Amino acid sequence: MVFYLRIVWQAVLFFPFAAALIALPFLIHHYRKYGGMTFARFFLAYSLVLYALCAYFLVILPLPSQEAVARMTGPSTQLIPFSFFRDLSKETGFQLTEPSTYLPALFSTFTLQFLFNIVLLMPLGFYLRYYFRRKMLSAVLITFGVSLFFEITQLSGLYGFYPRAYRLFDVDDLICNTLGGFLGYVLTGPLMKVLPDRDEIDKRSYQKGERVTFTRRGLSFLVDMFFVSILWAVTAIFVPWQFVALSLAYILYFGLFQWACGGKSLGKRLTKICVINVDGSKVLLWRCLLRYALLVIFSWAYWAVAWFFSLASSWVFGSQFLALFLVAVWFFAGVFVLLLETALNRSSNTGRDYLYGRISGTRLASTVLRQPAPCPETRS
Repeated sequence: MVFYLRIVWQAVLFFPFAAALIALPFLIHHYRKYGGMTFARFFLAYSLVLYALCAYFLVILPLPSQEAVARMTGPSTQLIPFSFFRDLSKETGFQLTEPSTYLPALFSTFTLQFLFNIVLLMPLGFYLRYYFRRKMLSAVLITFGVSLFFEITQLSGLYGFYPRAYRLFDVDDLICNTLGGFLGYVLTGPLMKVLPDRDEIDKRSYQKGERVTFTRRGLSFLVDMFFVSILWAVTAIFVPWQFVALSLAYILYFGLFQWACGGKSLGKRLTKICVINVDGSKVLLWRCLLRYALLVIFSWAYWAVAWFFSLASSWVFGSQFLALFLVAVWFFAGVFVLLLETALNRSSNTGRDYLYGRISGTRLASTVLRQPAPCPETRS
């Protein structure tokens, strides 16, 4: 038991890094479909990731040394179904006619490993029925496929990393894992009576998707900055000053290119938002250019003031501490204004945008379609 808990703990420690790797494509997919992220959907998705990591780590860990695996001479496969019941008496001393052997056999490592293989994929059955809305046959086949993937991982020596299989490919494991997924699917039925309705979760996601949240526009910005950096590298070939090249690349991408694409940059297309005029009409070229030129000006002015505070304090007062203090105050003042503007935008019912948007007469709008009709078999 301590061994299993140690592996689960390793999965928990590794989880933030894995979550960061999958966060971007997951958020893009979610925003493209719903336009918003509710806590219930966030919890379901990320608990699924954590469970998948725990299950995979439990299957492959601990990893032996390559030398130890090379010295192994035992069989690598066990292809006789239900061999557990054949070996139960030999491994645990279980005797059907002697009740005193029941408890020792039940709590033996041999039996607990058999039960663990059933429990391992029970959560998968839950997710397949509740989160992915799979039918029973589909869920059983997927569970079998996942179990087969685990067994092949072991049989292949971790995809060729080891010279031979370092764990036994056991057909009983396939049976137990598939049975566990089936049981998880069946037991999810009563739970669905008390769990939040999936249609209601989707409905709230679509309702939230009608607004352009800070997270959504931030995700779009991160994707767009990847392409801006490419354009910046090209622009820097012709413009010797890096900050000028960056500003020019930024305005060309978000102003000219985005306008030509109907107010949708590549990042905005992925997250299904677009720039429009305040009145809801298609954004005009000069407004689009002004919007992002103002953002560049505000950004450079913000850092220029911070640079001025730093130099002026050092030159006039000769105090590095005062310079650091003024820069920190200026930095937190900027963060406070950003948070205040974000809060006002969120509470507004008129699509209020940041200052550069209000001056240019533009705003962001969601292009996610309204919620489709619910599936009549989602509670089956």
